[in-house]
Amino acid sequence: MAQLRQLVIAAEAPARLCDFYREVFELDKIDEASGAMFLSDGVFNLAFVPEPEPREHGLRQVSFDTVRVESLRSKLARVDMAESDLAQVESVTGAEYQVRDPDGNTVGICRRAFDVAYEKRPVPLRHIALYTPNPQRMADFYCRVFDMKEVQKSERSSIFVSDGYFNLALLYQRKEEPMGLNHFGFHVKSNEEMQARAEKAGVRRGAARPARIPFAEYRVHDPEGNGIDISQKGWRV
Repeated sequence: MAQLRQLVIAAEAPARLCDFYREVFELDKIDEASGAMFLSDGVFNLAFVPEPEPREHGLRQVSFDTVRVESLRSKLARVDMAESDLAQVESVTGAEYQVRDPDGNTVGICRRAFDVAYEKRPVPLRHIALYTPNPQRMADFYCRVFDMKEVQKSERSSIFVSDGYFNLALLYQRKEEPMGLNHFGFHVKSNEEMQARAEKAGVRRGAARPARIPFAEYRVHDPEGNGIDISQKGWRV
């Protein structure tokens, strides 16, 4: 079964972000190649790739591993896509193929498992969120093509899907939010401890999320401004 197991972030300074996530979230550095750096919590692969253009910084791609490409080609027809929409690529991140979801977000595909830390780390990464004008269309894509399951729908029309371990939030796009990948989240034992660690690492402690948010309690930002949800209660999978 396909598993959502990588997030790619385009970074001005991959080494600086690597240090931040190792210090605050105790991730392991597992590799470095062509300026890109890779961290892991023991299950998930977090990739920081160098990007000189400031406008291109931020969350850039989610990737699934253990994917049967032959089966994937046939599943694309379920969402009115053709085999030709699946492109073979050579990427430092480890993805071997790419496809675009209905909003145009890049989705990487790896036939084997991404490299991860040898042991599970204490702060797992369990959530990625994107904004979309049509959450149902996106849910149909991820469920039909990657066999994810819908686990919750909010009163604001957002839909949460899961591969059984990882939570992908398809948030209804409001006027103030740009479409596409927006933030990701860690399941933590103590929000207060993680806020203190973030502050010690040189960023703000973060603010409480609105009460209407179903899962995450706080939002912090890394040194390049990427949004990070932290949650003691975790996400539904």
